[in-house]
Amino acid sequence: MIKFFRKIRYDLMEKNKTGKYFKYAIGEIVLVVIGILIALSINNWNEERKNILNESQLVKNIVEDLRLDSEHINQSLNELTNQLYIIDHLIAKVLNSENELNYDSTELVRYSSDFRPITQQNHAESVSNLKNESNRELLQNYFLMEDRVSDIFLEYEDIIHNQIRPYLRDVGMHNLKSLYEAQPGKLPLNFLKPQILDQHLGNIKFQQLLFERRLKTESFKTSLTELNIENMELINILNKNSK
Repeated sequence: MIKFFRKIRYDLMEKNKTGKYFKYAIGEIVLVVIGILIALSINNWNEERKNILNESQLVKNIVEDLRLDSEHINQSLNELTNQLYIIDHLIAKVLNSENELNYDSTELVRYSSDFRPITQQNHAESVSNLKNESNRELLQNYFLMEDRVSDIFLEYEDIIHNQIRPYLRDVGMHNLKSLYEAQPGKLPLNFLKPQILDQHLGNIKFQQLLFERRLKTESFKTSLTELNIENMELINILNKNSK
């Protein structure tokens, strides 16, 4: 009988030891899981922080490129203003032969302004991955507007490069001597021969080219002005959103 009770006591002690070991093991597992979860949380927080910093730097780079684009746009707008001034004077001469014409700047009729924005070229793919939905949408809409301006620019460029310039060349209007009479760093004067220019102001084909040149130049200038306004507004918004 004594042996029987001793056996029961022994079994109970063994069960208690097993229970304690089991609880200890569970506790260890719980601690390990908690440790892993904490480590994952810290890692996720660090990754999120890196993403925020990277996106903030990306927006700063975009703003810098937008500023550069704005500088180039303003330069082109000044050039377009001068081009329109000359075209209007040529057309005025067509409409009234008594009008006086300053031949020193008539070469602008064959010059074209440039439009090669860098922001979309450098950041189009990155913008599509921006986490900030507002910034992403604003930039994508700006790029769409930029694409429309590019289409207008191509029409403007075509009338000058593929129609005006060949016409001037074919009728011998370029003044070869002006290339060697120009001062260093300055545009040649009397780049177009005044007498031949006067003659062709009465030519219907040349008049139609001036008409197209006027329309395309004004259209390009208008769209470029609107884009420049959007550019400046976008810079201000991005700067505010990044604070």
